[in-house]
Amino acid sequence: MACSMDMLQVIKLGGPGGAIPDGMKVTALQGPDTLQSANPGPVLAVGGFTLWPMSYIDNRVSFGMVMYDLNWNVVTTVEKPGARYVWQITKNGSGADGSVTFAGQANQSVTMSLDEICQMLT
Repeated sequence: MACSMDMLQVIKLGGPGGAIPDGMKVTALQGPDTLQSANPGPVLAVGGFTLWPMSYIDNRVSFGMVMYDLNWNVVTTVEKPGARYVWQITKNGSGADGSVTFAGQANQSVTMSLDEICQMLT
């Protein structure tokens, strides 16, 4: 499947319609320097799929990136170290070249290239 930044849309949801993988939790914050939860929180729609930046129950500083299909089945998961507790998702670039930045607690962030995101669809 050819991917482009046009397929990506930042949306807000309260929780996934399917199972949360073992060892992960849905946690979104209202900002980088608050512990106030945000519900709904930001997630990334990828065509009909949903990429959910989850946090880990053991509180490691990593996002557990969970890709759900149209029926809320987990397609794949990828650990992205460097941030936890998402509060903002930003698209960078356009067309076939781009990336997405997932910002978390204390302004820590991780960035995934469009290619990385699209590889999670299979």
